[in-house]
Amino acid sequence: MKKYNLSKIMKRAWELVKVDGMDISSALKKSWKEEKSMKEENIIETLKSKLEEMASNDYHINLGIEREVSEKKWEKNGQKRTYLSINCYTLSGKFKGSYKCGYVDMVTNEYVCGKYDDVNAADKEYVGR
Repeated sequence: MKKYNLSKIMKRAWELVKVDGMDISSALKKSWKEEKSMKEENIIETLKSKLEEMASNDYHINLGIEREVSEKKWEKNGQKRTYLSINCYTLSGKFKGSYKCGYVDMVTNEYVCGKYDDVNAADKEYVGR
C-alpha cells in the first residue's frame, strides 16, 4: 500500500516552480513537507472523530456525564508524539477521570496503542487494563 500520492506531490512541485518561480529542488521539498503535514493532521482528526463517537456510544466509558477528546503534543530527543485521551467530567465540570487512547508517532506517522492504554482508537474498542 502506498503511503503518499507521488503524482500529487510532483504536480504540486511543478505548480510551485511555474507559479512561484521556485527551483525544482525547493519546490519538491516544500510539496513533500505539505503532504506529510496533511497526512499527520488527517490521521489525528480521523482518530479523534472515532474517539468522539466511541465516547458517547460505548458503555465501557462510564465516568462522568460530559466527555471530551483531547490531544497533547510531546517532543523530546527527536521524538514527536501526540497523545490522545478521553477526559470525563461531572455535570458541574468537576474532573472525574480519563481514558488513555494511545499516541500517534509523528516521525513515522503511525498510531500506537500500548499495553497500558484503555482504548484502541483505530479499532474503536475498549481494551481496558
